[in-house]
Order: sequence, then structure tokens, then C-alpha cells
Amino acid sequence: MKNLIILGLLLAFVPTGAALAADPDVGCGVGTQIMEGQEGRPAKLLASFTNGLLFQSVSITFGLLNCKDVDGKVIANINEQKLRHYASQNFDRLAEDMARGEGEHLDVVAHLRQIPESDRAAFATLTQRNFETLYSHDQVTVGEMLTALDQLMAKDAVLSAYIGS
Repeated sequence: MKNLIILGLLLAFVPTGAALAADPDVGCGVGTQIMEGQEGRPAKLLASFTNGLLFQSVSITFGLLNCKDVDGKVIANINEQKLRHYASQNFDRLAEDMARGEGEHLDVVAHLRQIPESDRAAFATLTQRNFETLYSHDQVTVGEMLTALDQLMAKDAVLSAYIGS
């Protein structure tokens, strides 16, 4: 009986563990709708748990509850998730490339942002010129750096087209 209780608790809370470490998004679904506008780990945890409990996969499959873009294509911020994962796994190397304004890790970020080759030099220059903003303190997080990058790109006439792609 004791083992069943432990198993039940694990099944209930392990899927929500990712929400505790999640950057600003827990995906789409009912939980995201309910917790819209809320911040902090408790809100992320509740949104993630609710999404999982109330069939997030159905929302993604059928494009419900903000799981589709304006063209009706089903989305779940896959590129954004890939970008956040890549940036978190290569954070220090990415910082080096941004400081130099060139490099393989910076090219991967540009690719994940769907920036074409023709605009990648502008992207690299933007990151190099604004390195102090992107890595503003010693304990900067991936989320903070990517938010700062989005803000800088949004102000750029060419690169603003690639925000949220």
C-alpha cells in the first residue's frame, strides 16, 4: 500500500517538475489559459499540472487554447523550446560567440530563430554590440538573456521580423 501511495505521488508530481525549472512558458492548454498573466513558480507549476491533467496533447493536436498560429497551423512553441534548450545547454559557449560576434553556437541560435543567411551578420553584430545588455550580471539566466535578446531584436528594423518565429 505504501508503495502505491509513493507511486501515485510520483505520477502526480513528476510531470510538473519541469515547470519549476521552466523559463517563462509552460506551453499551451487549459492551465496556460487559467494562469494567463500570472508569474512565479507556483503559477507555472499549477499551469503545467493543469495542462497535463486536462489533456494538453488534445489541445496541441486539434489546435485549441492558443495551440495554433494565425494560419491555423498547430504550434506549441517548438522553436522557442528548442532555442531555450539549446541556449541552456550551451550558455557559456554562446556567451563567448556573442562577445566575438561570430561562432557556431551563435549560428545555431540564428537558425533556431529562423534568421536567413542574409541577415545573420546583422544578428551577430547586434549580439556583439549589446553583449553587456545580454549578459548584464554574473548570475544572468537563460530566460533573462533570451528576453533581452528579443527586446534588442524588436528594436532593430531588420531583425524585428524574426521575433517569435
